[in-house]
Amino acid sequence: MSRKTAREQVFKLIYERCVEGEPNSFSLDLTLEKCDDDDALFIRKLYAGINEKYAYLQRIIERYSKGFTFERIFKIDCGLLMLASYEILYIDDIPVAASVNEALELAKKYSTDKSVSFINGVLASVASNKEKLLKEEFENDEPTEDN
Repeated sequence: MSRKTAREQVFKLIYERCVEGEPNSFSLDLTLEKCDDDDALFIRKLYAGINEKYAYLQRIIERYSKGFTFERIFKIDCGLLMLASYEILYIDDIPVAASVNEALELAKKYSTDKSVSFINGVLASVASNKEKLLKEEFENDEPTEDN
């Protein structure tokens, strides 16, 4: 399995979390059965990290989704935004451009035409405010308003 395919599997797990409201260990186990050890480690690490930071990522996505609450965003887009935002903020060995491009490719495959530009705009804001967001999280776990 390629890193791209493993990322797609994590997206599907996070999408399920966005719909169901909580992580599903059974789905994770089924996904990991199909993986070699390296892919399983990557999937586990990414999925656990997103779940750990879920509430914070949700607030960030809502913040940069001008005019939309998290609940109003298409759940597929929520999953893609969660995945890419986590990678941008917390995984330094994945280039920001790779995270954004993979999210946009998955949006083209699973979401609507309008979702691609929406996701791109939100992720551009996350990427350009990365240091500020990490500092805010460290200081008080609450994003503050910016332009």
